[in-house]
Amino acid sequence: MDVSIIIVSWNTREDLRAAVDSCFRYSDGLDSEVIVVDNGSADGSVEMLRTDFPEVNLISNERNAGYTVACNQGMAHASGRYYLMLNSDAALTAGCLHELVTFMDLHPDIASASPRLQFPDGSRQYAAGIFPRLSIHILPAAIIRKIELAATDRFERPAESYDVDYVFGACNIVRATVVAEVGPMDERIFMWYDDADWQKRMAEAGYRRVVFTNALCTHKVGTSYQALSAIRRNLRNSMSEFAYFRIHHGKLATLLLWSVRLIYNLAKTLFFGTGWLLTLGRNSRIIAAFRLARARLRFHVKYAAHILWRDPQPYRADDVT
Repeated sequence: MDVSIIIVSWNTREDLRAAVDSCFRYSDGLDSEVIVVDNGSADGSVEMLRTDFPEVNLISNERNAGYTVACNQGMAHASGRYYLMLNSDAALTAGCLHELVTFMDLHPDIASASPRLQFPDGSRQYAAGIFPRLSIHILPAAIIRKIELAATDRFERPAESYDVDYVFGACNIVRATVVAEVGPMDERIFMWYDDADWQKRMAEAGYRRVVFTNALCTHKVGTSYQALSAIRRNLRNSMSEFAYFRIHHGKLATLLLWSVRLIYNLAKTLFFGTGWLLTLGRNSRIIAAFRLARARLRFHVKYAAHILWRDPQPYRADDVT
């Protein structure tokens, strides 16, 4: 079989419908299969698949086991030479799958590739990132974002393909033999940072990771996690970030990152708490900022042992609030 398309689903029924439909519509004559791993959706996603797409290989989990666990379940049931990891809010376009498979066949030194990504309105979307670095991640979040986007911009080339640190998981074709060599996704990361972790192992094994611009995929971005509160999204992202640094940079680097974040959030809690008192609780933006800073401060204290020396765990959103 040429390619196994693996989609992880969590409460994105209509986006999932479009994603699966695009897989069958644009299979481009390839020998392919579609595997959907549903993580305990409560919106009728499983019922929709059974009714509208009975040819899908469906794995239905009773609870949200996490993105990495679900991806690994899909790969364990896959038989393709390539795995295409496709987000449930992404959709293939005409020729995308065929172009990706042909490109990978021509370049055996490439482990992982992403097509060019765009939003549904046709606007540009980033398809790759740089590996997380301690020197950058000890900075405030807004500055981290600017530095990483600037670095990503430097990757881009006016060419058929260009090499990157890692490609995002929205639409990521991976060579099955490389997965057998470097291992599946690390299930100690619930979601986020999973693509950077996986492809860092591929890089260490000597394989390239590229963006292939001749193929195109549309991606809405973040449909499933929008159901979570901003605080839960923020804290779950932080837990995955700390897990990544523990795995790839060790306890000392993680201690430094945790210490900087602890001090930073203590300062923000005091600052916005004072603002709340001075404005008599009438400024909703100050209140929201205070609550987020306080939640992050409590998180850093409560989970210090897990972050700093216990083995990283795949925390769910309700585990860190």
